[in-house]
Amino acid sequence: MVITIDGPAGAGKSTVARQVAERLGLRYIDTGAMYRELTAVALAQGANLNDGDALGELVGTPAPAGSDLRAEAVSRNVSAVSRHPQVRARMRARQRELAVDAVLDGRDTGSVVCPDANLKFYLVASNRVRAERRAAELGLPVDEVEHSIIDRDDLDADQLAPAHDARLLDTSAMTVSQVVDHIVSLASGGQPQATGATGLPGDRFWRTVRPWAPLFFRGLLRMRVIGSDLVPRTGPVVFVANHQSLWDIPALGSAQPRAIRFMARADLFRPRPFAAFLRMGGTFGVRRGEADREALRTVHETLEGGGTVGVFIQGHRQEGLDEAKAGAGRIAVVEDADVVPVAIRSRDWRPGRSIRVTFGAPRRYERDGRRAAQAYRETADELMAEIRRLYEQTA
Repeated sequence: MVITIDGPAGAGKSTVARQVAERLGLRYIDTGAMYRELTAVALAQGANLNDGDALGELVGTPAPAGSDLRAEAVSRNVSAVSRHPQVRARMRARQRELAVDAVLDGRDTGSVVCPDANLKFYLVASNRVRAERRAAELGLPVDEVEHSIIDRDDLDADQLAPAHDARLLDTSAMTVSQVVDHIVSLASGGQPQATGATGLPGDRFWRTVRPWAPLFFRGLLRMRVIGSDLVPRTGPVVFVANHQSLWDIPALGSAQPRAIRFMARADLFRPRPFAAFLRMGGTFGVRRGEADREALRTVHETLEGGGTVGVFIQGHRQEGLDEAKAGAGRIAVVEDADVVPVAIRSRDWRPGRSIRVTFGAPRRYERDGRRAAQAYRETADELMAEIRRLYEQTA
């Protein structure tokens, strides 16, 4: 059996992986430590950290006796060493050789190193929780560690995407023992501990309003809908739309037959009564300006359960169709779901005017060997171009 445990720094993957391996009697492979050892070797030998070929030749060389793989110099330079394709190719080959009856801990272990692993887990936690854990381990100020973690995430962005079939597990409010028990239970053929009620958040709300909401909003907004027959009736779907007004949410929700969980700005949840209403419909918040892993976990779990997610590709309301956020491209590439582009004409709507909603054909997107950041950016631009084309059809 091969189990991979991936996730960002401070999510708890090393501690969990070590205990899971011990409980199951499997070999423990710390892939991150392998990169740290290589960095320690390179620093000891005075190697050029910009020379990928030279660093690749050092893979497998043991670190000097007494080396501290957690030393500040190693931590500061490990991303610079591991970013080279030559290094990663050599290291992955070595890791695959070792991956027999093993638990692998580290970045991209489930997506690249062992894509055929029996079980894959991707652990996440909030930035603050991760910083508190790492600060306790290193004896450093929490704020300083949090800034370091965010910088490290930016450097390692290409390796932060989970495998499409990984099980996402938020460890923010879980003890190590709870996480280990959860994984061991699944590996042993059992069932994980219950995490809440069955179904997706908002299901009850949508079942209640679905019979009358489309009729009400179609009449109120004098909606003109094109291409709703293209929307898949079953299976995971991501709706990616432009955003011109607050009417876009009910318009998209009532223009097609599926119940949608919308991704909305986190600041919209501050007024408590409105926040309660949003959550009742399954809407969830996303923090701007950072890779909000909690929001990404919600997206993944919704789609994994066969649901749908609504994403506004521009991130906020705007008249034009120029800006496209790469986050929408990331969801399209990483998630195993149909992606449906949607063009909405709702600018300056008022009673007596109509809103037009046009759906495009669903398709799936792949990384296709590109760097993660490049794939996300190009996919977002491609989706924006398709939305623009659909928008112009209704001029």
